[in-house]
Amino acid sequence: MKNRKFISVLVAVAMAAMVLTACGGSKETPAPAAAPAPAPVEETKAGTEAEAPEAEEADAADGEMVSDETFEMLQDNYALMTDAYNQVKDLYSMDEIAADEDIEEAMNAAADVINQMGEITQDSITEEDAVALNDIMGEVLDVLSSVVDGMEPAEGADGEMVSDETFAILQENYETMTQIYDTVAEAYNSDEVEADPEVEDALNQVYEIIGKMGEISQDSLTETEAVQLNDAMIEIVKVLDVVANAIG
Repeated sequence: MKNRKFISVLVAVAMAAMVLTACGGSKETPAPAAAPAPAPVEETKAGTEAEAPEAEEADAADGEMVSDETFEMLQDNYALMTDAYNQVKDLYSMDEIAADEDIEEAMNAAADVINQMGEITQDSITEEDAVALNDIMGEVLDVLSSVVDGMEPAEGADGEMVSDETFAILQENYETMTQIYDTVAEAYNSDEVEADPEVEDALNQVYEIIGKMGEISQDSLTETEAVQLNDAMIEIVKVLDVVANAIG
């Protein structure tokens, strides 16, 4: 059972996308790759998808209030984090994954943090608060990534292995995604583009994710996992599109 590999990739993609909104040397991106709000997890491993609770008013802290642009970025990052939580929760809820008290405790803690974030309103935070909140979202994604790595398959878990046709499509999509990365990385590394730490971090993370995808073999992949992997590729292309727009 290797579904967790691809949920981990999806979480990593979310992290890469969030880097684009961080506050932001020399250019040190890797060489272009070669083409080849949640419901708590219960002990029954059942639950519903995340839904952000209704916002509540809070007292404003001293300092410059958060701008419309920054708050919109926070909302986008909150959506990414919530989606990542739901992906991980859905994976854990599958019969193929063994129950684990430590994982349930970590997921419930993450759910509490996400729900508290969902109560924050624009008129209750400053720009400084927004930066701190974005950092916390990154930490939540780190926790989710660790949760996925800690999952173990239940006894007898199995699935239909990926077909030759589906794997061929995945290979074509991987090549297309890699070519897009090459184009964006080369554009960023050109003398005409100014160095940007957040763009650089995003490209480095995407590079690592693409490398991990390239190591996946047909005999280790099920049809369900192939769909998840293709979805992750689509999300990476979206991240690269944002990077391309950021560098002009």
